[in-house]
Amino acid sequence: MASNPARGSGRERLLEAAAAIVSEQGVHELTLEAVAAAAGVTKGGLIYHFKTKDELLGALVETMMAQVEERNRAHAAARGATTGALLQAFIDETFDMPPAEKQLMTNLLAAAAAYPHHMAPAQRLFDRLYGEFAGAGPKAGLALVIAAALDGISLLELMNLHQFSESQRKAMRRALQDLAQTLN
Repeated sequence: MASNPARGSGRERLLEAAAAIVSEQGVHELTLEAVAAAAGVTKGGLIYHFKTKDELLGALVETMMAQVEERNRAHAAARGATTGALLQAFIDETFDMPPAEKQLMTNLLAAAAAYPHHMAPAQRLFDRLYGEFAGAGPKAGLALVIAAALDGISLLELMNLHQFSESQRKAMRRALQDLAQTLN
């Protein structure tokens, strides 16, 4: 999520400010006052869009999931909109995620325990994607395995359970790209 509070609608500026706070400081530092100050609006201006921190956090998760899906579908469409192209887009997303977005995702994942009701947008995204991959014809199993491998790589790194070396990341990326190519 871009973090330039000087642009976009009031709602977008607030969400960008919230994303910056969560990315840099964590969800525990996300307050209505902090977001209003970071966005350059009054608390009343923020409350016009989001009545509570919970509502703001929910909108942030919803917006992030929509942006990830939109970005990946656009990249897939540019490659031919096949199952393999969609997986190629997710491979790129997994291995090329900017550090600030990775930190934001890490902090939102950490907040999932305290705010499990905000996982619904992510669950819907995964349901759509895995449903789509399951319908990929005779190679559905391969599409599902590639998607699950990408999610596993992401979770290992986001949860700081393991950080792959650059050579490991290159090898995995190459292997996953080769497999995804067979789905085109």
